[in-house]
Amino acid sequence: LISAHSGNVRFRSLVSQKKETYSRSINNKSKRGVALSIVEEIESLNPPGRFLIEKSGTKLASIEEGEWIHVEKEKAIEKALHCLREKDKGGNNSRQRKD
Repeated sequence: LISAHSGNVRFRSLVSQKKETYSRSINNKSKRGVALSIVEEIESLNPPGRFLIEKSGTKLASIEEGEWIHVEKEKAIEKALHCLREKDKGGNNSRQRKD
């Protein structure tokens, strides 16, 4: 599974660690700074982490089998921002229906 890839696990861990800082940020510039710090931390690893998307028409079962292309830094920042905005699944931040 792609979600179990060590790079994706590390990314989600960083997002989780920085969610509180993100939620306390008072403006979009500081929120973007949190996302940028995640991207830069991934890119500074040795070997460097990368942000990839699956090439159109090559959808396969595992990351090793598909064709993947490196995305621009701006796209990686947008992905980090999206993940920072998401509510925790099953956690205290998840939406609950009130009847």
